[in-house]
Amino acid sequence: MTNLSGRRGRPRDEQIHRIILTTALHLAFEIGFRNLSIEAIAAKAGVGKTTIYRRWPNKGAVVMEAFLSIVGPRTSFPLTDRAIESIRLQMRTQVKAFRGKYGKMIRSLVGDGQFDPDVLEAFRQRWILPRRQLARNTIELAMQQGDLRPDLDVDTVIDTLYAPIYYRLLFEIGPLSDAYADGLYESVIEGYGASPDPQYAKRAGR
Repeated sequence: MTNLSGRRGRPRDEQIHRIILTTALHLAFEIGFRNLSIEAIAAKAGVGKTTIYRRWPNKGAVVMEAFLSIVGPRTSFPLTDRAIESIRLQMRTQVKAFRGKYGKMIRSLVGDGQFDPDVLEAFRQRWILPRRQLARNTIELAMQQGDLRPDLDVDTVIDTLYAPIYYRLLFEIGPLSDAYADGLYESVIEGYGASPDPQYAKRAGR
């Protein structure tokens, strides 16, 4: 792990920012989120606690930004000709990310959030709400393109698509496989679609 004290000269702000984030995420995986503290992050990164507190209010906010900087781009909605296809591809990338250590981090954040409201709020504000907005934008575009019914309640569509993924992740009741993501997508699109999704129709032999 890089330590700022071992660098020559004074690091630029963006270097400090990046090193703190990298350190926080590394320690979260190494010692567990519950055992993590601002003091531990500061000591490992070679900065003062005030340097961290000037940027983030608590450890949850630090870890969430670090998490987002790595996992966020991996689970974004890809640019495609049809928004509905972007939804299918994004669901696959999300379950893939959740199958490994990043899924464990989500479980840890949600679990600790039951006892630490700051952690739960950081998770909600930095992960859940921004990603719901991305999903909302994509679903609304699919509605405009005629692949989803125009009368749908978008929040309900989001919940129908993604709540089962988080349910499996948090309670570990089944695998987060590509087949599961595809099946979930197909079921939802079949119910909400203005017309059968071509990819679904092809797989179903229609």
